[in-house]
Amino acid sequence: MSVADLVVIEGDRHTTALLSGELDRASCSDVRPRLRALAHRPLVLDLSGLTFIDVDGLRMVHQCARVCEAEGAALALVGANPFTAKLFRLFGLGVPLCASEEEALWCLLPPTDDDIQDWLSG
Repeated sequence: MSVADLVVIEGDRHTTALLSGELDRASCSDVRPRLRALAHRPLVLDLSGLTFIDVDGLRMVHQCARVCEAEGAALALVGANPFTAKLFRLFGLGVPLCASEEEALWCLLPPTDDDIQDWLSG
């Protein structure tokens, strides 16, 4: 039996969800409702703890991205291993694949004036 775990970290302007274990048909039924409940605000989904993902896991993440979009939020992925990132690109799932949480936040959140000034300052 495969098991996936979801740890949620609430930030001021976004939520980070850390997935670990195996995300497949069996484990998606446990993770899906918990993940969808987070779709009301910008969501960074960290896949670095996954040891396996199948098409059901890919579909679940894609559906979560669509729910986020419908709620006026967005979803970005971090920590995808090269194989998982390739699957997302091959299936054309249209979910931003980011190298870091900082990059994901730039994809998700409208930057504040302070964010822009910090970025310009180097």
